[in-house]
Amino acid sequence: MERLTKRVDRLEQDTHQIKTDLAVLTERSQNFATKADVEGLRTDQFKLRCEMLEGFARLETQTAAQFARHDTSFARIEKQTAEQFARHDTSFARIEKQTAEQFARHDTSFARIEKQTAEQFARIEKQTAEQFARIENQTAEQFARIDTKFARIDEWTKRADENFVSIDEKFKRIDERFDRLNDRMTWTLLVPAVLAVLGWLAREFWLKM
Repeated sequence: MERLTKRVDRLEQDTHQIKTDLAVLTERSQNFATKADVEGLRTDQFKLRCEMLEGFARLETQTAAQFARHDTSFARIEKQTAEQFARHDTSFARIEKQTAEQFARHDTSFARIEKQTAEQFARIEKQTAEQFARIENQTAEQFARIDTKFARIDEWTKRADENFVSIDEKFKRIDERFDRLNDRMTWTLLVPAVLAVLGWLAREFWLKM
């Protein structure tokens, strides 16, 4: 009996709990969406999607038009830039050609001047060599004559030494005087000759310059 009573009590408790849960579910069910609400939501979503697709299409069309305008602008700028570079290339080619022609003329002028200068220096060198050769020959002849004279004097001095031993010192002094005379004559002949040659070379060089 007690067991049955406990079961009835639990059954009443369970029934009460079921009523409570049913009341809560009934209260919540008022906020549930109906089939009509779901269809309306789907309709709204479809409209929103259509509007979004239309907006994207319109935006894509505008973007394409803007890119087309930009492409046209870039093409025009590229064409103008190419024309400007072509004009600059033509100018640079003309300047390069003129510069090359000027350098060619200058090279020709320098070659002609170099040739003339080489010829002038060759003539001067030849004339100088001939003059120095003549001076050297003349000087050699003069020294030869002087040497001959001194040789004869030496022979006469030797004979005088053999005959006049007592005047040996006098002849030595005479030899010293002749040596100084020889040096003086050498400088007297060479210095004016060298100065004359240098003066003639300088005059020829300045006249031809």
